This record gives sequence, C-alpha cells and structure tokens, in this order.
Amino acid sequence: MYAVLGDPVAQSLSPAIHNAVFRATGRDASYIARRVTAGECGTVLRSLALNGGGGNVTVPYKEHVLPFLDRRAHAVEATGACNTFWARDGEVWGDNTDVEGFLGVWEGMVAELGEGLSVLVLGAGGAARAVLFALPGAPEVARVRLWNRSGDRARNLVGRFGDSRLSRIEDWRGESPDVVVNATSVGLNGGAAPIDLRGLAALPRGVIDLVYGKEPTPLCRQAAELDIPARDGREMLVLQAEASHARWFGRAPPRGVMAGALE
Repeated sequence: MYAVLGDPVAQSLSPAIHNAVFRATGRDASYIARRVTAGECGTVLRSLALNGGGGNVTVPYKEHVLPFLDRRAHAVEATGACNTFWARDGEVWGDNTDVEGFLGVWEGMVAELGEGLSVLVLGAGGAARAVLFALPGAPEVARVRLWNRSGDRARNLVGRFGDSRLSRIEDWRGESPDVVVNATSVGLNGGAAPIDLRGLAALPRGVIDLVYGKEPTPLCRQAAELDIPARDGREMLVLQAEASHARWFGRAPPRGVMAGALE
C-alpha cells in the first residue's frame, strides 16, 4: 500500500498516475490519497513504509514528518522538507523529489529566456524550500527574491540557505522579476491567485505555478490573459512522481505512463 498524506488531499491526482504505473508493470500494489491530521501523519507514514509500502507527503506536513524518518537524503537535510518515503532494511527513508520535479519544469520554461534571470518566489513552506534549494544551482539565475505573508518564515528560510543571490522582500508589488514561481497553496481550490501580476513594476516573461487542478489555476489564467507563458503544477507532479517511483523500486517507471494517465 502506498499513499499521499496531507490535508487536503481529495483533489490529488497522485493516485491516478501511480496506479497507472502499477497496472502497466503488473505490480501488486495500490496507491490512495489519505487525509491525516498532524498527530496522525508520522505514525501512518511509518506504518506504510515498514509494512512494505511507502508514499508521498503533501501540504502541510512536508516539514512536520522529519522526526519520523530514520534516514534522510541530502535533499531533505538541505531543505528541511520531505515529500517521499519508503523503508529499507527496517529503516524509514525520506527524500525530496520536489527538487528534481521543479528543476525539470524550470529547464523547460527558461530555455529561451537567456541568462541573468531574476526570480520572484512566493511562499515559505515545503514546496518553496525545494525551489530555493534548486534555483541557486541553475546557472541562468542571477537573483532570487522571496515573499511570504509571514515575514518571519521568509527571513528564517533565507537564513537557512545563506546564498548571496537570495533575499527576502516585504512586498511583491513593484518588483520586476523575469519569472514568478508560486510555491504557496493559494489557488489550490481555484478561488484566487496569490498575487495580481499587474501589480508588478513590469510583467514577467514566465510564470510557474506549483498548484494544479482540473482547470488552469487562477494565476495561470491571468498569465494567459496577459500573454505570459505559464506552466502549472501538473508537469512537476509527474516528474517528482517518477522520481518517487525510482526511490521505491530502484528503477524509473516506463516513460509516458504517468503523463498519459494525468491527461
């Protein structure tokens, strides 16, 4: 048994794409979305892993589950967040495949934007940690600005990574980023966008929204109205899920199966 643990999880498409691979490979396994409380999450995680399964962690528990891991991959230690878990030799392992997933989306988005890019990252949760860990390693990035409604969380996160290109801002208005990355959960229910792109000093040349749904997210809809190239979280969902599968079973899933199931 495998599961994505979080609250909310009813909207998750992870069961569809992972079960498609299990069917395609003839694996006797199943994957579900399980809503858990903060008090339940760690216990359920360890039970799934130690009984031969594993899974993923989504909002708001990617940071919360760290004490329940026996072994942490480098990406978990660096980001302080875990989105993938499994067991090996009686020990529960955790990794952060969001890093790989985001880098795959980033490389596709910025291929034609050139170098010296400035990036505005929205949010300071688990997803933002993966983004801030990944971006300094991208050679085309010159500057990363972080905004979060809670200034203290953003300040702590900037201090954690300690990169000279990363800084916190009090207000996103008036910024002129080349790329906007939404790493908050705002827009998850389709209600509102995390910011109004028209409030920036200059429109960005690209938007990456890590939120996804059956319809384009509010931020992606506004980007389309303004003729700004945009990608939502579905591509990252597939890329991080493929990486998760590789952690669980030691090899990548057949190419295209997850993307096809998502469509």
